[in-house]
Order: sequence, then structure tokens, then C-alpha cells
Amino acid sequence: MKKDPSTSVFIFGLCMILWACNDSGADAFIGINWGRLSSQRLIPSMVVDLLLQNDIKNVRIFQQAANVMEAFYDSGIRVSLGLSNTLLDKYTNSSALGGWIDDKIITYEKVMEFGYVTVGSNPFSPKFSDKMYMNVVDVLMKMQTELNNKNRSHIKATIPTYQDVLNLTSSSRPSEVDFRADIKDEMVRYVQFLRDNNAPLMYSLFPIDHVTNNSLDLEFAFIDNNSTYRIKDINATYKNAIELLYDSLHWAMHKAGAGTVKIVIGAIGWPTDSCPGAGVANAERFYRTFLPYIASGRGTPMRPNEKIDVFLNNLADENRMIPELGAYQRHWGIYKFNGEPKFRIDFSGKGRDIFPSVAKGVTQMPNRWCVFNGNFDDPRLVEVLKVMACNASDCSSLEKGGSCEGLSYVDRVSYAFNRYFQSKGQASQSSNEKCDLAGLGKVVTDNPSKEGCEFPVEILSAEYVVEGETFGSAGERLHGWISASMGLLLLLLLWMIV
Repeated sequence: MKKDPSTSVFIFGLCMILWACNDSGADAFIGINWGRLSSQRLIPSMVVDLLLQNDIKNVRIFQQAANVMEAFYDSGIRVSLGLSNTLLDKYTNSSALGGWIDDKIITYEKVMEFGYVTVGSNPFSPKFSDKMYMNVVDVLMKMQTELNNKNRSHIKATIPTYQDVLNLTSSSRPSEVDFRADIKDEMVRYVQFLRDNNAPLMYSLFPIDHVTNNSLDLEFAFIDNNSTYRIKDINATYKNAIELLYDSLHWAMHKAGAGTVKIVIGAIGWPTDSCPGAGVANAERFYRTFLPYIASGRGTPMRPNEKIDVFLNNLADENRMIPELGAYQRHWGIYKFNGEPKFRIDFSGKGRDIFPSVAKGVTQMPNRWCVFNGNFDDPRLVEVLKVMACNASDCSSLEKGGSCEGLSYVDRVSYAFNRYFQSKGQASQSSNEKCDLAGLGKVVTDNPSKEGCEFPVEILSAEYVVEGETFGSAGERLHGWISASMGLLLLLLLWMIV
């Protein structure tokens, strides 16, 4: 006999009501992601101090070097850590995973508190990787089994997944949404395992991506419900992308028999530069309305009274995120690279009109900038600008929608030269070599910044990227991109010599 679809909807709604009535757990936490894909960055102890100043007690980290782990000793901050996509093949057997747990968790657990163990990073997303990591669910299952076997079952393993695991379109109603057909079998297997192990699904949710990719009203990305765009679904009307994306995932999990699995938002935020709609004002507005929503615990139409745990994306800008992902990916930071907040934000979710704490102990390098000397006749200008200056540093603010988009050509060249100069740690006080740029650059002491476009100066108390770090999926293609850039740079230098 054919099942009446209204019966399924009724049963799902009843389950949600019963779930909401029984949800009497602790208040949701507001944590943050700390990515380190930067040419220079705050040292770990400074970051931990900054988190403590802002009373942030949950953090996701993406590499576990000894100095990073040691910085969290006795801090009271709960750390979530895990394996990147490129490590999945290395940890396909239980013995290897058991060793990883011994090294990364058991070694430190007397002086650190751990949250989640993440396996992979958006492994099913064509946006963040040029391949699917189809072994990730098997590794996840073995990871949780090893945690259980080592009497660490309170630590839950999960796979960070981007919103494109769903077959969501611009007009989709949440109840119509399911997992993408090409990964559905693996996603069903995954969420059912989470259900059986009382583990959460970690979900990367970016409202600006949803409205941009689907040519929707930008207002729909904000949770203050000022958009005139609406999607009606059964007894719910969706006025913002956040609740829409959240409930769409719930429906997909319900269809997979895992409708009660908790969702943790593993990454959510607003970029401040380098795409239409990005900017400091919109980022401040986004958090000003989103964080009180999370703190209220009011939930979503399909999960009323849901207490949603959230990791904000990201603590600071990462100027070495690969540009193919979109230039704005380098500008998720709530902080500038020097530890100064970009805008007002109240991490408590109380909605106070305050700036967060500033990083302590940061020392700025000398006020020196590298600019173009104005020699337009030099035939090497285009090559130097493209290969040496922009490929080796960060020119994302010059992109459409960027804060420096409106600069004149001369100023654009100077901006690129300065980013290269600063990314190399400037040069010694007596040397101009980092600004030579084939004889086209010069060092100045007068700030060349223009209105709305900052020509930054690097910080001295910085930590350089080192080889062998464990990056997330975006960073995994970083090394190839850097290698290609360095190859082009080498060719250019050889050409210049000849």
C-alpha cells in the first residue's frame, strides 16, 4: 500500500516536538575557528590569550604542531582537532588511528580539554577540493571505534561537511531536500553511524554563498528577516538562509533515518573583503543579529528550542588561502592579522555594542611601505606585477567588491608591491632588496593608504608558515599553488638575468 506523504510529515513533526520538549541540555556554545594559512601570524600563546580575554572557551584548530598544542595547556579552552583530507589514506587502519589518538589526545589530556575529533574537511565538496574523498566515512567509523576502545567515547568524531552535500536549489523547500545523489549512500551510512553513536554532524554553513550562488536577494543571508524573499514549506515560512539551510539538512537526515542527530555549525561567518556584499559593515550586522539568535536557543521551524553549538569562521584573515576558492576566502577574519578587531562583536551573544579585546604583545614592523616608482616604460612591469607581487602575496582586496577595487592603476601596482614587501617581512633597515622588484619599486615612509583601502604594515611578533603543517582541505592544494607560483617566479628571474 502506498504511504500517504502527509503521514510522514505528521510523524516527522511529532518527533520534532517530542525532541524539543526533551531538550534540556546546557546552553549552546559560541566557539571559533583558528586557521593559520597566513604568511605571518600571531604566535599561539597570543591567540590563546586573545581567546581567554574574549571568554571564548571552544576552538577548532587545523594543525597540531607541538607549540600550538602546548599553548592550550591548562587554559580551560576546549579544543577540537582532527585529520585533514590528505591524511585519510595514511590512517585507514585501526592501529594507525589508535596511534594518532595516543599522540594527539591521550598525551595531552591531563593538561587540555578536547571537544570533537574531525575527520576530513568538506571531503564531499567540489568547491573545496578537486576530488572526492570517498574513504572518509570508513576512517570516521574506525576513529570513533578506537576512541570508544580507549575509553574516550565522550569524545565524538565527526566529518565537517559543506552545505553543498545537499541538492538544494534557489527554490527548494527544506522538505524537498535530500543529500546529493552522487554521495547519498555514503551520507546515509555516515548519519546513521552518528545516530548510533550519539555523535553530531558538523556543518559548514555560509549564507553569503547560498544567496550569491543562487542569485538571491543579499538580505536573505541575514537572520534579521528584512528580505522580501520567502520560501513556504508545510507550516513554516523561511525568511533567511540560515534557518533554511539548517532545516534542509534536518530533512535530509530525517529521510536517512537519522532525524534526531545533533547539528553543530562547524563554520559560519561573513567575509569583510573581495566580493560583492562583503565588508566590515555587513559582517558587523551579520554577527550582531546572528549571535543573539544562537544565544536565545529559539531554534528553527523544524527544530524549535534547538540549542545550536557554533564555531565562527574565522579568528583572523588567512592571506594564503588559495585564490581559486574565491578571493573573499582570505577575509573571513573577525580580526586583522595583527590582532586588531575589524568591527564590533559581542561573543557572548548578548548583543552589546562593543569591540572585542585586542591581542596583547603585538609589535608592528617599521612604518615603511613599498610602492611603484612610476616607470611605465619598463617591459617587465606586467610580469613582475603578476608573478612576483600578486602570486607570491595577496592582492585579493583589488578584486571586484574589494576594499581597494577603486584604486588607480598606479596605486593598484603600489598596493601589490607593498603586499609582497610586507609578506616577506620587509627588508632589513639598511636594505631595499625586498622592494627592488626588478628595479620598479621604492621604499617610502609616508603612508600611501587611500580612503577605504589600507596599505598594511606587517607585525614583528609573527610566526612564519613552516613545512609539514597539517592544513585543512583548502590548504591541501596550497602547496601545489605555491610551487607553481615559485616556478613562474624562477622563470621570470632567469628571463631577467638573460
